[in-house]
Parts: sequence; C-alpha cells; structure tokens
Amino acid sequence: MRKRVFSTFALAMLFGAFTMTSCSSDDKGTDNGGEDKVTNKVEWKYIIGATASKTNLLLSTNDLKSGIISAKGNGVAALGTTIYTYGDNRAYVFEYRKGDPSGMQSWLLRPDGKLNQHTKVDLPTREEFITNFGKYMIATTGGVKLTSGERAQAFNFIDGNTGGINFTSYINVENIAEKGEYANFAGLETIGNNRFVMAIEPFKITKDDKEDNTSAYRDRVWLAVFKFNENETDVNKRVQLEKVEKDDRMSFAVGRRRSSRLSTIGKGANGDIYVFSPSAMISDKGGNFSTKPAGVLKFDKSTLKFDSQYYYNIESLAGGRKLQRVYTIGKDYFLLNMYANVNEAWNMAPINKLALFNAATGEFKWVEGLPAAKDIAAAGAPFVDGSDVYLPVTAESKSFVYTLDLATAKVTKGLEVKDLADGSIGTIGKINIDK
Repeated sequence: MRKRVFSTFALAMLFGAFTMTSCSSDDKGTDNGGEDKVTNKVEWKYIIGATASKTNLLLSTNDLKSGIISAKGNGVAALGTTIYTYGDNRAYVFEYRKGDPSGMQSWLLRPDGKLNQHTKVDLPTREEFITNFGKYMIATTGGVKLTSGERAQAFNFIDGNTGGINFTSYINVENIAEKGEYANFAGLETIGNNRFVMAIEPFKITKDDKEDNTSAYRDRVWLAVFKFNENETDVNKRVQLEKVEKDDRMSFAVGRRRSSRLSTIGKGANGDIYVFSPSAMISDKGGNFSTKPAGVLKFDKSTLKFDSQYYYNIESLAGGRKLQRVYTIGKDYFLLNMYANVNEAWNMAPINKLALFNAATGEFKWVEGLPAAKDIAAAGAPFVDGSDVYLPVTAESKSFVYTLDLATAKVTKGLEVKDLADGSIGTIGKINIDK
C-alpha cells in the first residue's frame, strides 16, 4: 500500500473548494415512471454509475426491470461510478486516485429530470469505505502515516446536506488488537446513533517496508468498536476507539481485490452485525492465510460481543469455495460474492459466483439465472428498493440489471445498458428531485 505523510492538525480542518456547475445531458428512457402525470415533472430517478471506455458516467432511468438505455450522448461525466445517497435527494460519488487523495462530487435531481452537480471537493485522503452517520457521511481510509511516524486511520466527516468536510479525525492503529501488530480496517457499519464498527486486517509492525509484515495471528478475527462524541473540542478525540473484540473461531473479516480492501461485514434486520471471514489464500501459489475455513459470526449490538452460540462454516456450505465480498440486502439476507474455483482464492483469482445466505436460518443458495461465472466481467453492488433487489452485471460485453427473488435465489433479466464499449455498470442509487 502506498503511504502518504500527513500533519495531524494541518489536515484535520482542510476544506476543499466547492464549484457549482450545471449539467445538460440526460438519458432518453422510454418510460414515464416516477413522473407527476399532472405537471409532467419528474419526481425521482434511478441513477446508474457506469464506465464507457475510460469515461465515468451517471445515467438515469425510471425502470430497472425492463427497457434499454444507451450511454451514447446520455448521462453526465462524473468522478466515479460508485453511488452513495444521502437523505432522499443527494447522490455522492468519490474519485479513486490510487494512493492519492480522493475527489468527491454530490449531485441533485432537477424537476426536468436532469442531474446538477451540487458540490465538488478534494478530500484530505483517498477513501475506501463510506457510510451515512446521522447528519454526516463518514469517509475513511487507512495506510496514513502522521508526522509523528505513527500509522493511523483517517475519518473524514462530510456534511451530508452541504457536501463540505466538517472535520477529520486520525486514530492510531498500532498495538490496538495485538502487541507488535497494527490494524488496517475494512467495512463500516453503524450501531445506534454514536457508534460504528470496522473489521481489522492485522499486520506485524516492522522497521521498514522491506521486512515481512505477515501477522502472527492468522487464526483470529477482530471487530473494532468506535464511539463518536461531537462535543469534543479536539477533532482527533471526537472518534475514540472504545474496544476491540476478538474471536478464535475464524480468521480476519476483510476481503481483497488487488490492493483494495473489501467489506465482509454487514448489518442484520435487528441491527446485529454479521462478520464474515474470507480465509483467502496468500498468493497464486496457494497456501491458505489461515487454518480456519471461511465462516460467519454474529456480533451482538447490545452486548458489543461476539455471540458464542452463532457460527456457520460458509466454505463447507459453498462446496469448498471461499468468499471475497459481502453485501447486506435486507431481511437478514446477504449476497456473497464467491471465488469461482475451489481452492483458488487469492486477490487476483476469478470471482463472481454469487450466493444468497440467510443469516437467521443459515440457509445457503447459489444465485441462479446469471451468466456463467467465467463470463462475468463485473458484478456490481446490489441495490435494494423496497422489496426489490437489483443486481448490476456485465458479462460478455453486455450489461444488464437483474432482479433477485430472495425466496428462490433466482434472477430475472431487466434493463439493458448499451454502448459501454469495454466498460461496465457500477452501482445504482435512487434520488428524488431537489425541492
């Protein structure tokens, strides 16, 4: 991981410059869903992030279950294709700049159905995990080194309404889980109004980057609990590491794709956190990182401890396959992005074999009706709208939005997004007009 050196206080209050621009292009969807039949003004739109060759686009439509939209001459250019929504009328995208700080945009929907850029700002750090947290959006990343030389995690608190960075907190990550080790985090889930949790990937503290930093604690999982206090005058004390809970029934709960960390934790229907271990391989040469199989534990939101009675062996349920990434899709259901091949689960191995897991019952089903795993180039994050679960999938140079039936784990092909060249669908959001 590339590392950048930051001054704790100089960056804590760094603000980006906002720019206001208007966007004039939009998609040419054929349906009128989401429109007021009397005034003929749009009330809402689905926003689809997509790449067309090397261009990031935001496309819009009112129907994900049928129809065709084209990227040619439609949509607006954006910094990214992963969409986060705040409230019911703001869409955010974050720019990926490898090891460099991220750019961020927020978008509003006009009554005529066109997207307007609301804010554009440069963040102090690059961003890996983002979630809504009260009036804020938290955008966080690891791999930060302060001027003191300590490793840290940066938490940027973004005002969800204005898009401005209110403050940044830096948390020391050395020796917080095990002595002689430091923590990199993945996943970000809220617990109540003033707490959130993240999973830990452990590394040994070394004198320099040339030394082997493989953790000495491969057969253990950790979940860090953070507490938020906005009344603290010192911005670096507004986020406090309250506790780190550990369990030896499985390995750490962080997925990998290339150098990126992926979330393998998610919230159940009653607010408990389900923690999945990928138990991935060290490299393409084989050799598991842990002796424990891929599995799942439950973290109780009330006791802030792992439930000693809850455990499922996901690897066994999946016929020997390991998982890479996990998505919450409601009603205690989780969509699991699995490695396609048995005994091949390193960070560049083939993935995109999708499964449905019911955390309440332990039922595991493979998702049926998708193209073959070997043909899937990209399977984006699922989007939940009421009782509907949508899966954006690009396979064999074609991009479709599928509807997933939770009862049967079968999908139905819906909207086609055309003319993406060698690009793919990213994620989907839904926003109302700005009133």
